Amino acid sequence: MNYSHADYLKMMAAINQDEMVGLDAIGDDGLQDEDYDEILYDMDFTSSRIDPFPTDGSATFRFGRKVEDRTRDVQFDCTDCDVAIATITETHSGTFYAKAYNKETEEEIDSFEKAFSETFVKQVQLEKRDNAENPDGYVWGVTAVSIGIGGSGSKLSVDEVRIYAPMDSDEAAYILNASDTDLIDRENMPKLAIGESFRIEVSVSNSDPILDFRSGEAVNLHVGKHKKHKARRGLRDGVQADDGTITYDNVFVRHLKVPRGAGSNSKHRRPLKMHFGALDFGTMLDSDVDYHSSVLAFPFHVYNEGDDPRGTRE
Repeated sequence: MNYSHADYLKMMAAINQDEMVGLDAIGDDGLQDEDYDEILYDMDFTSSRIDPFPTDGSATFRFGRKVEDRTRDVQFDCTDCDVAIATITETHSGTFYAKAYNKETEEEIDSFEKAFSETFVKQVQLEKRDNAENPDGYVWGVTAVSIGIGGSGSKLSVDEVRIYAPMDSDEAAYILNASDTDLIDRENMPKLAIGESFRIEVSVSNSDPILDFRSGEAVNLHVGKHKKHKARRGLRDGVQADDGTITYDNVFVRHLKVPRGAGSNSKHRRPLKMHFGALDFGTMLDSDVDYHSSVLAFPFHVYNEGDDPRGTRE
C-alpha cells in the first residue's frame, strides 16, 4: 500500500461526494408503473403505447425493486500515489415486487414478491491536487470513471447502448459498450442539452429466455441524480416489416427528451446517471423463477441550450 491513512480517508470522501459515482438512482422503492417520475419531468418525446408484457390487454402491470441493504468494497491501486484507480464493488439486495391489476376496475388480479441480490463493478480515477485551504495542503478528486456493469445471474447481458442526438440522427453521438474498460474523463462525458430530443438503442443478449414471448426480457432506463430525483422509462424492441410481421431482435428503442427537472437553473453542467437495465420476463412474471438481471450504468452531463457545454462530443 503506497498511500497513507489520510490519503485513504480523502479518497473515500471524494468518492462518496462525487455525483458521477453512485448507483442510488437505480432503485424503485417498491411497486411503480413502468414509466414513473420523481421530480424529473417533461421527459417524454413519444409515449410508450405498446404493452410489453404477455397479457391480453385487460391488465395493468406494476413492478419494482426495493433496495433494503447495500454493501460496498473499494480497493485502491496507487503506484506513486498522485493518481489512484479505485475498483468499486457494490451489492444491492432487497425485494422485487410485481402486481397485475384489472385495467377497468383497477382491482388486483395477482401479485408476488421475491428476494433479489445484484452486484455492480466500476472503476474510478482519482488525482491528488494542491489545495491551500485544506489543513494538509492537498485534496483528492474524481477525474474519470468507467462504465458500470452488473446484475444478477449470467444469462442476461446489456451489451451496448447507443445514444443518438438529435434523435433522428443516422450516426450515434455516443456508444457505450459493456466490454469497454477505459476510463472516461469529465470533459468527455456524454453531454445533452436540457430539452434536447434523443434516441436510445440498447442491445441485449439473453442466453435462455424462460418465457417464449418476444425477445424474452424487458428493458428499462433509470435516469436521475439520486433515489428521490429520478425517473424510469420502458424501451421497446421489434422491427415491423411491410407485411406487418414483427421481428423481435433484442434491440430496444425509446425516443426521449432531456428532462427539465435536471437542474436547469445553472449554467454549469449537472451530472445525471443513466442506468440501462434488463429483466427476464420469467423474473417479472413467475414467482418460481430466480431473479435474473443485467445493468449498464454511466453518468452524462446536461446543460442549458446556448450555454457552453465545456467540451464537444467525441
